Amino acid sequence: MIALLSQAEFCDNGICDVRNHPLHRTMASIHLPGELRELMKRHGKRNIDLANLLNIDPTAVSKILTGKRVLKAQEAAAIHDWLGTAVSIDAPIATPIPIIGQVSGGNWREAIQQPIGHLPSPDPSIPKGAFALRVVGDSMDRYVEDGGTVVVDPSDRALFPGRFYVVLNDEGETTFKQFANDPARLVPCSNNRAHVDITIGDGTAFSIVGRVIWRASRM
Repeated sequence: MIALLSQAEFCDNGICDVRNHPLHRTMASIHLPGELRELMKRHGKRNIDLANLLNIDPTAVSKILTGKRVLKAQEAAAIHDWLGTAVSIDAPIATPIPIIGQVSGGNWREAIQQPIGHLPSPDPSIPKGAFALRVVGDSMDRYVEDGGTVVVDPSDRALFPGRFYVVLNDEGETTFKQFANDPARLVPCSNNRAHVDITIGDGTAFSIVGRVIWRASRM
């Protein structure tokens, strides 16, 4: 079971099958980036027009038109309505994601780097540098159970409320938590009330390993 981790957007009751996800179905029929460029030219549309339609940066449009970024399901639907024609674009090749160790789903715990294997990539647009970690503990069990796997994007370290991160303290210990504001803190998302918030600024030095962007758990 694989589900996208975004700001408060999860599958109902924690149940999700990637094969039934709209994005998966869209990617199955994607091909030929030149087709979209030709359709846009035919309709007198510019790259900036597509950027405005999808509410994305023009650089992301360039990646779409060169096959370096796959369309999301809602983006493909918007383009269909915009141009009046079904659009398909060649998706990047998905590469396996290495599972490099464990992360605490509880209190701070020593980071364990131990290659476990690989996770089939659920989305070709996941950054090449992404890696997976097995979660140990139940402080995030409302979203990822003990023994589940999360995918981390180490290039995305900016803290935004509601998003999920793996953090590392100066003693080499890690934890997986959700970031919240007012006050800034790392919060557990658990059915176990014994877990408490970690306040940022309490004297504990830490760094952001990366943002958690996917979860995978056994059903």
